[in-house]
Amino acid sequence: MPQHCNALKRKLPFYLIKFIVTKFFAIFLLISAYGITFSKVIAQQADTTKDKEAIKQLVTNYESALNRHDSKGLADSYDTNATWGNWFGAYYIGKKDIQDHYEAVHATYFKSSHYYTRAIEDITCVKPDVAISHIRNSLTGDTRFPRQTFEFRRTIKLTKQHGAWLILTGQNTKLNDGIK
Repeated sequence: MPQHCNALKRKLPFYLIKFIVTKFFAIFLLISAYGITFSKVIAQQADTTKDKEAIKQLVTNYESALNRHDSKGLADSYDTNATWGNWFGAYYIGKKDIQDHYEAVHATYFKSSHYYTRAIEDITCVKPDVAISHIRNSLTGDTRFPRQTFEFRRTIKLTKQHGAWLILTGQNTKLNDGIK
């Protein structure tokens, strides 16, 4: 066998090993990067689950405060700079204004009203500290409209501050008959 063929036989395993090691290392880096990214996604989903549960609790607390006719309890669900629009189009700016509104209506035509949540239709966590939710609810006992039940869809944007979710802005929309 010619001399240059023996030299090639000795070099070939080295180049082959170098090729395999290089490709193995590249694949290892890709798998590692994917694993880190995937674990972050799973961690975010776990955080989202906790956040959604906290938002559901806020909705429950809101309903309880409405049925107790507790204007301060209702206002505690709102951010200091919150805004709120009711189904008649009135617009309230700031937690104090919202509390005053609830105090006025629950002392008069909502005095014997009953509010209940039919469903939390969705909760979308837009960012770790921002969420949007649509909630179906009903109201009975409004003395302006005796023996009527009103169906609403409440849209709220929430912010998380110091570990607690609060309503930043919201709007109640009265649903016409037949709207799901």
